[in-house]
Amino acid sequence: MAYIKDKPKKPTFSQSGLDGYQFPLENKEIEVYFVDVAKGHDNYIVSKKITHVYYIFEGKGFFDINGEKYDVTPGELIEVPPNVEYAYSGSMKLLLIMTPSWFEGNEMITKRNQGN
Repeated sequence: MAYIKDKPKKPTFSQSGLDGYQFPLENKEIEVYFVDVAKGHDNYIVSKKITHVYYIFEGKGFFDINGEKYDVTPGELIEVPPNVEYAYSGSMKLLLIMTPSWFEGNEMITKRNQGN
């Protein structure tokens, strides 16, 4: 088992405002991503079962969580529990941890993110 994980050279997923790089973990109960945000998340989403934890490494932006806007800067951690609507915008480098792991049908898109 490899204990040290490298960021993939190519994005695992891309949207118009960001690229995400999934770290290959042995533990399938969590997922860890490096997210390079140019503008922001395309949509507001509500996760049915997954908690999303974001750590801001670099840049600045904001998270809109349940209709309240939070400015974020490096060194801050954001926890978004299930059943909470959110999106983010800005130019940032983030670490994203999801538990449990993402699965089809978990996310509900509620609206487009006009802030990115």
